[in-house]
Amino acid sequence: MDQLGLLILNDLLATNESNEYNYLLRASRDYRNAAAEAIAEAMAWLRSRALIARKPGQSSDASIFVTRTGRRVAADGPQSFYASERLQGAVHVRIESLVRPQFLIGQYELGVFAAMKAVEVRVRELGEFGDEVVGVDLMNKAFGPTGSLTDSRAVKGEQDGTRALFAGAYAVLRNPAGHREVNYDSVTEAAEAVQTASLLMRILDRTATRLSQP
Repeated sequence: MDQLGLLILNDLLATNESNEYNYLLRASRDYRNAAAEAIAEAMAWLRSRALIARKPGQSSDASIFVTRTGRRVAADGPQSFYASERLQGAVHVRIESLVRPQFLIGQYELGVFAAMKAVEVRVRELGEFGDEVVGVDLMNKAFGPTGSLTDSRAVKGEQDGTRALFAGAYAVLRNPAGHREVNYDSVTEAAEAVQTASLLMRILDRTATRLSQP
């Protein structure tokens, strides 16, 4: 459905079509029922992703225009759109609102930075660390052998792995952006970096639940 929708998006721009009813009427004349219905489904898909929208000032629901996001997808290709789709409903609630606006304007490195910063803030809150403990040092202290967030019931290998996961993710995904400009050549890589931060947040959810138990 997404491939057909993106083809229709480009066709709307090429033909300067501004009326959904007329577009679908032509489809019903030019194609058999199943194909025409697929086109109608693709139009609904475009609307649901805000790639097209109802044209302001027009009384008819059929009056449409290609949105700014739709034009950007048509001009730059679908990669950024697919990456944003991957974040739809799949990112931890504590970072979704921070990340999505950055991805929509193409500032992927800022989205990754914001996601990892949110992880750092939550580790500090749960572990009750002061502001002077930061970065990889914070992760190592929080999840070290005597760390306040370490699960003492877990086997040593799991404890070490959790510490390494948090410290390594911070060192690779957060530290570079704090010291130099980072450009993600692949928006998919940026989305996966955000999903890594989301996974860390979900681990912290379980940590918070464990800490709240007597």
